[in-house]
Amino acid sequence: MPVKNLIFDLGNVLVPFDWRIAVRRLLNYLPPDLAYESKNDPGAFARLIIDLIDDLEIGLISFDEFHSKVISRIGLSIDLAEFRDIWCGIFKPDHQMALLGQQLSRRYDSWLASNTDEAHYNYIIENFPEILFYKEAALSYKMGTKKPESKYFIDALELFCIKPEDSVFIDDLIENVRSAEKVGIMAIQFTNITSLLEELTKRGVTIPNKWRSQVV
Repeated sequence: MPVKNLIFDLGNVLVPFDWRIAVRRLLNYLPPDLAYESKNDPGAFARLIIDLIDDLEIGLISFDEFHSKVISRIGLSIDLAEFRDIWCGIFKPDHQMALLGQQLSRRYDSWLASNTDEAHYNYIIENFPEILFYKEAALSYKMGTKKPESKYFIDALELFCIKPEDSVFIDDLIENVRSAEKVGIMAIQFTNITSLLEELTKRGVTIPNKWRSQVV
C-alpha cells in the first residue's frame, strides 16, 4: 500500500538533545557525593529519579510536583524557575531535519509521536517553531501512556485517524521501532539524515529534489 503518513519522533530525530548539559549545570546544586558521582557518570542523577521522569512523561504529576519530589528525594537545592531552565536547556535545533520534514509534509500527512513532558514540549515549540509542520501530536503526557507500549501506538493511530499499513514511523530507539512494527506500522530507526533518506526511499516515499543526491 502506498505511504500516506509519516510519523516523526521528536527528541533526537527532529530536535537533538544531550542530558549531559543538564547534569553539568546541576552539579553545583547536588549534594557533594552525588555531584562527584554524576561528574564521572552523567547517568547517575537520572537513575535516581527515573520513576519520577516516567510519571512526569505520562502526566501523572505536573512539572511543579516533579520539582518538589526531586528536591525531597535527593536534596537538590534549586528553585523551580532555575530547575525548569536547566531541565529544558538540553535541546538544540536541527535545521536540516526540520527542512526535510517541512518538504515531505507537502506530499504526505505528517504527525508527531513523542515521549515528552509539558515543560519540554512547550520549550521546544516556542524555541524551534520550524518543526511545526505536523498536523497533530501524540504526546505521552497527554496520552497517559508512552512508547514502547503497544497501547501508545494504537491510541496514536486512533488520535490521528490513520491506518498503520500506510504509515511510516521514524524513531531513534530500536525498542520503539520494533513496538510500532508489532502493531503494523512500517518503522525506521533514525541514525542520520542520509540513512533516513535511503530507508524512506526503500519504503516508496518520494524524496524531495533537494535531497535526492544523498540517496545511494
